[in-house]
Amino acid sequence: AGVREHKGTVIFKEYSCDHGEPYYPVPNPANRELYEKYRDMASAEPGVVFVGRLASYKYFNMDQAFMNALEIFDDVMFQDKTQKTILGEGDGPK
Repeated sequence: AGVREHKGTVIFKEYSCDHGEPYYPVPNPANRELYEKYRDMASAEPGVVFVGRLASYKYFNMDQAFMNALEIFDDVMFQDKTQKTILGEGDGPK
């Protein structure tokens, strides 16, 4: 049975290791093309929001990763832009 046939939340965990692929996306033309493919596939998923380093396909420090998630939460929850969660100044990209 597919994921869509089950009620609930799907959680994926990623664990770093010192072998294999890098821990974060390396900016180069091939990875940019791959990101754009994934971004297009993700945008076709109704009711799903991808957040974080792999969703943005860029490196975030941990504080930036949290800020990114909170800013996207605001974008999803307060689409009318009249309300925002007060988080202070961020130092990371969205």
